[in-house]
Amino acid sequence: MEDRTTALLDQLVRLRKEGRISRRQFARLTGGGVGLAAISAFIAACGSEPSPPPQQGGSGGGQSDGGSSATEAPSGTPAAGESAATEEASGEVKRGGRLTFAIDTAPVGLDPHLATAFSSQMFYEHIYDTLFHFTPDLQVVPSLAESFDVIDEKTYEFKIRQGVKFHDGSPLTVEDVIFSYERMIDPEVKSTRGVWFNQIDGLEAKDDSTLVVYLKNPFAPLIGFMAMPGAAIISKAFTEANNNDLTAVAMGTGPFEFKEYITNQQGTFARFADHWRGNVPLVDELVLQITTDEASRMAAIRAQQIDMTRLFDKTNADLLSGEGYQMYKGLCTSYTLTFINCRREPLNDPRVRQALSYAIDRQQFLDTAVFGDGEISGVIPAAEKNWALPVSEYASYKQDIEKAKQLLAEAGYPNGFNVTLTVSPQYQFDVSNAQVLQSQLKPLGINVEIQQVEWGNLLNTINQTRDFDLLNIIYTFQPDPDGYTYNFFHSQSLNNASGLADARVDELLERGRAETDQAERKKIYDEVQKLLADELVPVLAYYCYYQYLPSQTYVKGYKAIPSLSRIYLRETWLDK
Repeated sequence: MEDRTTALLDQLVRLRKEGRISRRQFARLTGGGVGLAAISAFIAACGSEPSPPPQQGGSGGGQSDGGSSATEAPSGTPAAGESAATEEASGEVKRGGRLTFAIDTAPVGLDPHLATAFSSQMFYEHIYDTLFHFTPDLQVVPSLAESFDVIDEKTYEFKIRQGVKFHDGSPLTVEDVIFSYERMIDPEVKSTRGVWFNQIDGLEAKDDSTLVVYLKNPFAPLIGFMAMPGAAIISKAFTEANNNDLTAVAMGTGPFEFKEYITNQQGTFARFADHWRGNVPLVDELVLQITTDEASRMAAIRAQQIDMTRLFDKTNADLLSGEGYQMYKGLCTSYTLTFINCRREPLNDPRVRQALSYAIDRQQFLDTAVFGDGEISGVIPAAEKNWALPVSEYASYKQDIEKAKQLLAEAGYPNGFNVTLTVSPQYQFDVSNAQVLQSQLKPLGINVEIQQVEWGNLLNTINQTRDFDLLNIIYTFQPDPDGYTYNFFHSQSLNNASGLADARVDELLERGRAETDQAERKKIYDEVQKLLADELVPVLAYYCYYQYLPSQTYVKGYKAIPSLSRIYLRETWLDK
């Protein structure tokens, strides 16, 4: 983290010496109140590339300030730093054609502000743009926000890119941006993105190209959250014309226009010729084909029916690699969890929840589900190297059956109890974890009934009804430790599925999101992680895993990203 902070400060000093930033801007950026993601994005907006991340992953501002270095590009593909523009200038790129990517799960709605499923993100991230976006190494760089300035620690001024068009030909305006953010924080809308932006106190159109954002308190994660695909900028006119319902319709400023979705079969997207970047996308058509069975996806790539796909099974990935297919592999920031409903007896007793953690051997979860190809994780995923505490520091991560039995006896359950674990067969990881947990809790007399439900029902359960005892799920990338902690464990967060309500946690999380000194933030989140893992235990965290993305050898330019985002399909082309 110190290396990352020093590198960014060195670049600010250089920009000041070159006269590319003012004395006032330099003082604001270095005087506190601004997170590393904001500094990194500011440097990028000045046309100076941020320094590469440290070799061991994310930095002070979370993965938006560095990220995992585990992503590997296959041989024969462009290096991670190359862009579509660079390749096109060298005469290598071939435009046109249809790119078919087989995905494993159908979307659950297309509204970027409401849909929480990653399968939905795989659709809407091609249709919409955000104010900022992530590079392959998870740096934050400008997108619809051409530049920005920090007026003071609670006031940000953004220059909105001019000449940007929506897919219907209408121009992007500052009012559309204000409408988008007001929609996300409107309690009536109940957007899960609201927790990212609930520190916004007001938004103002200073002029036709300038947005001013006023904050209630200093908020270090702001710029990182603005880069998340779910913080999409939408058309005010289009949304109002559709009665604020974007579940099945979509129209943005992104590189692809949404053409059609055939339920549980495929989504089709066409190149938007008037995209503001001009040089992307490179293919004429993108098809996201839904093939839930992994063996079928392997058969399809072997038969050249698809161009790319994603695999979960390391054995299958090794098979295709051995057959000569390109393979993008990297440790991702997704991690597996069991949510514990802290509202229900006997799980409302923290001693019972502690007993569950002491009772299990997390290495067996990792070995069973992914053949050990991953890393045991805490409540902040292990891939977030500069934020995640080493699991060796968690007392409850050392399996101790006798300690678990003692805790259950103290709580009044010496003979155990019955409990239901809700899981979707959509992801084999979750089913495997359920079976291992069921087996490992038997010695305590805890009888786990595994209840399998359809994926959409599971999402409704965790996001709406909260009608579960235990629930298995995979959570994906957040650009800041605030996203992994406040998002899921603050008592007032809409995403607090476990129902944890602890004043100490709330106070720490509120301090963490307001603190901009990175060393102090690290201390706060270290304390939060220990409190959640060893004392309160609202979740059982298991492991981060690797992503495997096989492709045909003619697929060029794709860049894998630890967040699992597929936005770089816009820079992918077909050499055939």
